[in-house]
Amino acid sequence: MRNILFLLLLLPTIIFAQDLDISGWTIQQQSSTQQFTLPGGTSVVPGGYVIIARDATQVDFESYYSVTLGPEVTYVNSAGTCPMINGDETYTLLNSGSGVEDGPTPEVTTTRRAYHRNDPEVMEWTEINETPTPGYGVEDPDQTLSNMIISEVNDPDSYVYEYVELYFDGTSGSSTMAPAIENTAHTPVAPEDGDDLIISTTVTDPDGYIEVVWCWYRIGGGSFVPRAMTALGGDVYETTFLDMNGNTMFEYYIFARDNDDEEAHDPQSAPSTFYDVWIQGEYIPGSVVLFDHSHSQDAGSSGNWRVDNNHPDPVPATPTSESDWSGQLSTWGYELYQAGHTIRSTVGSITSGTLTDVDMLVIVEPQDPFTTAEITAIGQWVRAGGSLFFVSNHNASDRNSNGWDAPSILGGYSVPHIQDPIGGDVDTFCGGLFGLHQHVKDEPSNSITGTFTNTTSDPDNPVIHGQSGDVNAVIFHVGGAMSLWPTANGYLSDVGALISKDAGSPHVAAWSRYGDGKIVGFGDSSSTADGTGSEPHNNNWTEAGSNNREFFLNASWWLLSGNAPSGVSDVPVNPGLNLQCSPNPFNPRTQISFTMPSAGHASVQVLNLRGQHVRTLLDNSVDVGDYTLQWNGLDDNGRSVPSGVYLVHAAGAGNINISKVVLAK
Repeated sequence: MRNILFLLLLLPTIIFAQDLDISGWTIQQQSSTQQFTLPGGTSVVPGGYVIIARDATQVDFESYYSVTLGPEVTYVNSAGTCPMINGDETYTLLNSGSGVEDGPTPEVTTTRRAYHRNDPEVMEWTEINETPTPGYGVEDPDQTLSNMIISEVNDPDSYVYEYVELYFDGTSGSSTMAPAIENTAHTPVAPEDGDDLIISTTVTDPDGYIEVVWCWYRIGGGSFVPRAMTALGGDVYETTFLDMNGNTMFEYYIFARDNDDEEAHDPQSAPSTFYDVWIQGEYIPGSVVLFDHSHSQDAGSSGNWRVDNNHPDPVPATPTSESDWSGQLSTWGYELYQAGHTIRSTVGSITSGTLTDVDMLVIVEPQDPFTTAEITAIGQWVRAGGSLFFVSNHNASDRNSNGWDAPSILGGYSVPHIQDPIGGDVDTFCGGLFGLHQHVKDEPSNSITGTFTNTTSDPDNPVIHGQSGDVNAVIFHVGGAMSLWPTANGYLSDVGALISKDAGSPHVAAWSRYGDGKIVGFGDSSSTADGTGSEPHNNNWTEAGSNNREFFLNASWWLLSGNAPSGVSDVPVNPGLNLQCSPNPFNPRTQISFTMPSAGHASVQVLNLRGQHVRTLLDNSVDVGDYTLQWNGLDDNGRSVPSGVYLVHAAGAGNINISKVVLAK
């Protein structure tokens, strides 16, 4: 008997898994704000499944998929909250403490697909097909305790029957639980040259104690190297990197190991993925353009109105194409950058200090109201000579479900006017200060779609006839109009329409002068989207039938130009590279001519209407002079491209010209 007991003591500790309480756990759709928190009392048996359905009863769900869910399956109807599959979604499972349990999943497309993970012990999903298996299909629990995983995501013919499936892998096993790493962060959020950078994290172990926590890091590329983190108490660990050098990228991830030699990483798939932060150095010459990103411009399931996901400075600091930056405004920002301007975005409230060296402030579809102090700071800055470019959207464009939308926010009201008309409330922002009033509830044309061609008749207007080309039409995909209030206050000297919805008012684009500053307003953020960000959106920047790009760039050049005493027509027309394409339409070839005003690097490329590269015609240093190229309708691989509209993109000497050409076979 003693020998038997002695042998039993030498065996590994056996852990018998109990039912798992997943109350308060969240399935989160990474590419939007969609998420669903499991209600109290939700649990799953070992070896069991959880079905999170979009909006079907269990009876209808079983009928649709021709299955009978057994007692080991917990069925939850999210009532239209999740999963909301619209294309390229990924999903992450968070526990009740907001720690990552599993994910992200592969991107789920809008094609009918069922994404399976048959083996809980591997992060890779082992099967992608069109055969859903709700409530079954995962390998039986084995001797490795994997805990809770996302086992299937399905996008069927009918969106009502979308679902995410979870699986609890555990009946018994000798493994222990790995450390949990949460709340990893760096301080300051936007470090600059000479700052000390502090990396902190919280690490816990559910069945033992933590032995080591390391921060693996690298600066400016190369290999990651480890640094031990110091325990501060309360499961918090920290390390400090002193006197950081500017204009460098700092990348890092967290590693932890417990007393059972179980290991964990944050991010979970490190070092394939990691955290990064740009250390800002000296700014490049030129005007400073500040894109507002401190009013929830990332809210919503598509669009996300940012230049890049790194703030305040987009990364890389020296991009070679708009796709180097991640955001629907990246092309706008990149073209301004190519013209020699510094591009930044806000990371906090807008104050007079924020605007000290800023030449143009760009606000695109804010989702959180500006404070009275922010409105005052912006007004004083514009009156002293600053330039403001704001872009609104339609009434009820509330992306973060906080009750506010862009028209009410840009109106600076005390309460939103999505459902209730203005009444006695006062416009204190874009209408009250700058004479450009955004239409809200019960005001005309507050939610419009169409192609608008009613531009100002002034032949010298630099916004309609500017250095980036003529503006003949812009396209709205549900936007809002505005009215002109030229007598709103004594600091207004000029208020005028640029593009009107109809022959008269209201207007979809307008300008004004407030003190020594200039303002341009536009009514639809969709027109700025370039389709290059990580969130799905059409490329409306160069949309066929529109001059959206020409409008936004011409307006930017005017706002960044010197101020004239009065009148909008104070910028001479600049032909840039004088790009010409003839014949147009063409078949089989067109002649492309341009002029280089100064020696330097020049590139001429052909793109499709989605901004994707088709053909490089020139990419070299050239002298001053006139140049002629030909495009024969072939791509870089010598393949014939189909009939359609293409963009000839020429860049050089600080200028960018784009011309649309039609290949008609």
